[in-house]
Amino acid sequence: MVKRKFALRVLVFSFLLGFLWHWTAIQHSLKVIVGNCLGHTKQDMVPDKEKVLEPPLKASQLQIQIDGVFTKIQSLIPNVTFSYFNKTTSAQNSKVFLSNPRERYCVGEDFVIQVDMYDYLNNRKTYGGDFIRPRLFSLTPRASVSGKVEDFNNGSYHIHFPLYWAGQIKVSILLWHPSEGITALWRSRHSSLGVLGFQGRYVYLGQQAISPCGFQMNSARELCEYKDNLYEEVFYCQKPPNLACDCLRDMRAVNLGASYLKPEEKPMFERPRVGIEIAKNLKPIIVTNCDEIPLPPKPKCQPGMNSTLPSGYFFNNIWNPAYCTMTTYKTAEDFVKCLQGKKLFLIGDSTLRQFIMHFTEGIHIVKYFRHHETGWHSWEKTLEAINMEKDIYVSYKRHGFPLESFVFYYFMEDMYTSRQIDRQGGGKDTIFVITMGQHFRQFPLKLFIRRALNIRRAVERLFLRSPETKVIIKTENTRERNAPLERIGDFHGYTQYLVLKEVFQGVNVGFVDAWDMTVASATESVHPPGYTFEGIMSLTFSFACS
Repeated sequence: MVKRKFALRVLVFSFLLGFLWHWTAIQHSLKVIVGNCLGHTKQDMVPDKEKVLEPPLKASQLQIQIDGVFTKIQSLIPNVTFSYFNKTTSAQNSKVFLSNPRERYCVGEDFVIQVDMYDYLNNRKTYGGDFIRPRLFSLTPRASVSGKVEDFNNGSYHIHFPLYWAGQIKVSILLWHPSEGITALWRSRHSSLGVLGFQGRYVYLGQQAISPCGFQMNSARELCEYKDNLYEEVFYCQKPPNLACDCLRDMRAVNLGASYLKPEEKPMFERPRVGIEIAKNLKPIIVTNCDEIPLPPKPKCQPGMNSTLPSGYFFNNIWNPAYCTMTTYKTAEDFVKCLQGKKLFLIGDSTLRQFIMHFTEGIHIVKYFRHHETGWHSWEKTLEAINMEKDIYVSYKRHGFPLESFVFYYFMEDMYTSRQIDRQGGGKDTIFVITMGQHFRQFPLKLFIRRALNIRRAVERLFLRSPETKVIIKTENTRERNAPLERIGDFHGYTQYLVLKEVFQGVNVGFVDAWDMTVASATESVHPPGYTFEGIMSLTFSFACS
């Protein structure tokens, strides 16, 4: 009996000891959770979010790669001294002529146009670097192709066009910006850490505060650091009083109205001087089928193929890649056949939101899950759509900070694209379509390069665990010429396009050259319409379902 009582006492004592230990742990956890959001006790907060850490003395391997890509792109940018406006390149005074005029031109040949640049005083330019947008087009058939610019760095250019179809062909060569303007835009982009600012909204139990945020904060106030050590990504916010860094919930963009152009440079970017036709007096060219020699068949479009320049052409408003045979996707049945039994992850900006809107609101092959709006309402939201019968799952998520949204959006679900990829297992029935660019144009190029390299690394990790996963990289496309040119103009998009071509060389991804496609079709819309959008979609899912 004594032994039983002793054993019972030991059991009760052990239970009480364990309960007290667990209760202490629970109290500590609650204290951390509540304390983190109340900001009462500094020792309960995550210390590395309360101060700016000193940068490492030795550059990381990632930083070395970033610097290498940046140097390569920078070597393509002219470094021209601006003297005064009349010494800049004039589209009206510049001359375009056939490099090797002939009586007839044949399908399959390389057609060359020469451009000689002059300034507003009608003096011949002696250096290159002008930003030119060239294309050939026919009204019948409805066909178009971009051209490849060869810069001799002496004021002369050769524009190379492959002749893909027979008929009457017109030449369009637009001087988008003079070389002096390109030098100014490049300097402006790298004169600060961005021309767009941000505000973070901190919220806890009825309390809220709004604080400035950015990739670097020049402030004497205490800062919150939001750092992802794996991807070496970081941004900061000013810490609001009485609220901890963990209380950050919403984010919005703020147009700083900043300009780093000199007053005398700004006339180069006035609307009537952007995208001016040089070849307006050039007569149409007649192209014929001289030799009926059949071209060798092209392989089916599949990931891992190298994109050429030009990467293809439109014929009868259908995109024809130069290096592979594309499947045309138009009808609901076409897309269902491709996507049945698959998971599709769209990660990027609103040009990929266009995809899920087409599937739900256009051809109705899936239905939104817990989303009852249409069109571009709440465009920054995560979207999911499903087709239970055909076992199709589609999701759209933004690429993560930075995002140009001038209304507050729920920020806490933001993840960098690389982390979103790392969280998925992949597999033969999984498709990733990834894009970025438009929201990065207003920040120094190294930020974009870092993000692109991190995505490449995440894709390589994905292929190690799931080599059958399909990954498609869509470049950004051209946009409206009336967009604020210093902040989000197409020259900034072009340099980012070059970055993506460089970073994803040799990776087994499908590469959708939306930049080339929108130049060829002369589309000037951030959300390409009509047959241009159909071409982008068809090439994307030719890679995805090859």
